[in-house]
Amino acid sequence: MDSVAKRISSLRKGPDGVPDGIPDRVSDDLYDGVQPERNQYLPFFQPIVDINRGMVAGYEALARIRRDDGTVTSAGPLFSDPGVDRRRLLNIDRMVRKQALDTAQTLPPDCFLTLNISPEWMRKNGDEEQIPTIRMIHEAGIDPQRVVVEFTENGGDEAALVEQVAEYRRAGLRIAIDDFGAGYSQLNRIISLEPDLIKLDMRLFKRAARGGISGEVVQSVGYLAERAGSQIICEGVETEDEFRFAMECGARYIQGYIFNPALERFLAPDAPQSKVGMLLESFIHRKVEEERRHIYYIHQMEKCVLDIKDCVLRNENFVGALPTPPEGFLRFYICDHTGVQITPNFDWDGAHWLQHRGNQGVNWAARPYFYQMLAIERLLQRRVISSRPYRDTNSGYLCQTISTVLDSERTLLADIRYLRQ
Repeated sequence: MDSVAKRISSLRKGPDGVPDGIPDRVSDDLYDGVQPERNQYLPFFQPIVDINRGMVAGYEALARIRRDDGTVTSAGPLFSDPGVDRRRLLNIDRMVRKQALDTAQTLPPDCFLTLNISPEWMRKNGDEEQIPTIRMIHEAGIDPQRVVVEFTENGGDEAALVEQVAEYRRAGLRIAIDDFGAGYSQLNRIISLEPDLIKLDMRLFKRAARGGISGEVVQSVGYLAERAGSQIICEGVETEDEFRFAMECGARYIQGYIFNPALERFLAPDAPQSKVGMLLESFIHRKVEEERRHIYYIHQMEKCVLDIKDCVLRNENFVGALPTPPEGFLRFYICDHTGVQITPNFDWDGAHWLQHRGNQGVNWAARPYFYQMLAIERLLQRRVISSRPYRDTNSGYLCQTISTVLDSERTLLADIRYLRQ
């Protein structure tokens, strides 16, 4: 997370100069008794791109330090240093936040501004009549609906956080959960806050983009967000592979160096349009080819399952007559109409059919794919039904189950490796 509240990021240099509309210093009352420092604290703005429209949808305000020699670096290490006085950090945070909101008066139409606020700062509001951010928004004359408050994933008093979020909402602001998956229990926070936006933790996202179970977990977040009515922002996207993974996660918004670093000035709204189009064209081409391979693979597996069905119905002792399955086939077994497995597992080891009786007598009716496949078969009269992918506990593979009805009392089920992993 590269934020006003807390971020450890690489120290990248930015262009010199002060953003339009940002004063060299703000009024002394923002320091609350703390003397202004030699270093200049100011906001930079990283574009957040709406992939659906190919346009800049908003900007995240990020704290930067301009030193005496003109170099600009991230303020993240300052905010992550436990040795720095927290009141001093709060004053710097509010100073940069005010500058960001003043600059946001020049935001292009339909663009939003996101501000990072740590739950830690809530304890610093004291008895102030109005939350400082809300007051700053009113003073800047900005439509509150164009401001998104990002709460970091750090702890904090949950009840106080819920109360403050309600106050932000009453004022018209939108809510985002930042760094989702960074270590704190965010499922509870999603339930409590009902965020408009969910930002994936950058480190988790980058690890997940390389594949494996972390990739499946992050993709499930997209499904969770969809069910919760939230939209996903993937930040820290730098490569085309990471862009494709963000698309597979269902991200509406993307933020990262693949488009732009944090900038002093706002871009033209359509600045990323050409690059978004190029990236989407590549993504669609790759997905179409992937879908073709998957359709062919499933077709081969379904044909094998029907051949096995024919063999089972024709031969009482069918094991010796079973066909050789295609690569990726794991096992098949037979259940009665209630879901109880009435045969051993017939496992294919690559050369032979092997019988394992460990699951005989297990009832699979609780598995979603069992009753879903029965319902589809009965309603649509389809000969073969495929389940959604799931993780197989025996092999560790990501799998699908294919089923076909043998007769009114029995169903044949086959487990296959999921091709897209």
